[in-house]
Amino acid sequence: MTCKGCDIKDTAAAASENIDALIAEQLELEIDLALPEVVARRIAICEGCPLRINHTCSKCGCFYKFRANLAHKDCPVGNWLE
Repeated sequence: MTCKGCDIKDTAAAASENIDALIAEQLELEIDLALPEVVARRIAICEGCPLRINHTCSKCGCFYKFRANLAHKDCPVGNWLE
C-alpha cells in the first residue's frame, strides 16, 4: 500500500509540466535557495540515480527537483557531497 501522496505522484495526470509548475510555485515561498549551478549539478546527479522513480526520490519521498533547489538540504544517500 502506498501513501496518498505517492498515489498522486504516480498517476498519469502528474505530467512533467504539472510537476514543474508545482515545484516552481512552492519554490517561490522558499528563502534559502541553492545557486543555479549547484541546482543543475544536483539534478544531473539525481537523474542518473537508481533511487529516482519518475519525479521522486524513493529514499526520501521528495520531488528531487524541489529538494535540489534547497540550499540546506542534502541527498539522503550522500550523492551531492560538495
